[in-house]
Amino acid sequence: MEQKTNFSCKIFVDDDEIYSGDLSEIPEKFRNRIIWDISEWADSLGKRGVNELLYSHLTWYDKKGLFCESCSTMVEDSNEPQCNNCGTEVKERYLHERDSNIDRIMTCIGMISKIQVL
Repeated sequence: MEQKTNFSCKIFVDDDEIYSGDLSEIPEKFRNRIIWDISEWADSLGKRGVNELLYSHLTWYDKKGLFCESCSTMVEDSNEPQCNNCGTEVKERYLHERDSNIDRIMTCIGMISKIQVL
């Protein structure tokens, strides 16, 4: 899969633009594939297809894991209430940093009507 150069898109809910940009908010390991799929399919998909395309590429964003509050170590065993390294209580948090642009897209999943590739 070849990376698209100079990629830019707009995402709409009806006539309201909810995103405009190059998807640089998405981590690189996920970005090339979503850019390729949007470039290839966005114009030919209906509303439901566009929403499924976006959601399937953004499922990583809502994944959570258990992390130590003190040393930020990820805890693999969900039954462990404490960190194996330092003994501090573990808490659930998102695996990936939050981003307001991705938040807006995720909030609108199901209502997105079109993606325009520029």
